[in-house]
Amino acid sequence: MEISQLNSMLIRLSPSEERYRRGERYDWEREHRRVSLDGRSVFRIEQSGTVDRSYRELEITQTDCPPLLGSLSLRRNSRFNPVPEHVHENIEISYVYAGNCPQVIDGHPVTLRENQVLLLDTNCPHAIGELGEGDIMMSLVLNRDFLRSSLLGTFTHESILSQFFVNALNDETDHNRYVRFHAQRSRRVRRYFQEIMCEYFDPSNNADRVLLNLLQLLFAELISVYEEDYVKRDENHGAISVIPIIRYIEKHYRTCTQESVAEHFAVSPNYVTVLLKRHTGMTYVQAVQAQRLGHAASMLRNTGRTIDDIAREVGYENQSFFYRKFRAQYGMNPAAYRAQHQPAS
Repeated sequence: MEISQLNSMLIRLSPSEERYRRGERYDWEREHRRVSLDGRSVFRIEQSGTVDRSYRELEITQTDCPPLLGSLSLRRNSRFNPVPEHVHENIEISYVYAGNCPQVIDGHPVTLRENQVLLLDTNCPHAIGELGEGDIMMSLVLNRDFLRSSLLGTFTHESILSQFFVNALNDETDHNRYVRFHAQRSRRVRRYFQEIMCEYFDPSNNADRVLLNLLQLLFAELISVYEEDYVKRDENHGAISVIPIIRYIEKHYRTCTQESVAEHFAVSPNYVTVLLKRHTGMTYVQAVQAQRLGHAASMLRNTGRTIDDIAREVGYENQSFFYRKFRAQYGMNPAAYRAQHQPAS
């Protein structure tokens, strides 16, 4: 499927949208059951059968879907048909492909703009306002375990910054029930979503691998968008952001000390650890250790360098100490880790 074909498909009104535009309304009371949540009555929308088609369009109809396609769903929200407050049993990722989308999320009014993304946790109550003909919002629904292990989990050992953002995203969805990504200036978010939609609605023979890689690229970009939001939020509150400190440590982890980091950011050495501990759960020494080991793991996966060379490269002169720390972090010695992560021949 080409992008032009995708655009034509998304713009075209479905038969149900034609009826909604003429004034017909969907009978939510008849088709969905209500549940009590936090003292109020909301609809529960199941992720199976014809129930979910009540306000979603363009559902994939292949009966021989690859496994990954069967574990997620991607649909366009119906236009001209407001959706009352409801909850889902899975994670929902909303993406505004065109126009705007007014919502009320856990009691808070939010208007998603074009190219913005919203991650809704399971059982997060939300309502969707009526979309006009030029408003196109896609909803990607997936299992929470899949999100955290196959998508977010791939970033946790790459760097302390990646681990920090994954923990922050998990913490926000645990406490706030949703995360909004102000991705309107990101060209990659749009491109990745376009490719995801093309592969989903017109799957290739290798659709599973393609979709998984595209979803991982999408979340890598969303993490970058979240970083910008996080730094701005700190600046607006007059706080010192931990992000530049983490980036500095990631770049200079072989040679920097707690004192040199503190001097660079004009704070006390003790405050460096206070910030790191508050936002990452790690002390300065633990953060440097995590960065060294993460870089070592990357080289074990992607290069043929000897283990001793890799240990020295990341700053370990004592080989036995490196082996001990690596095993503590990854549950196996470096040789076993390399063997496990070698590409299949």
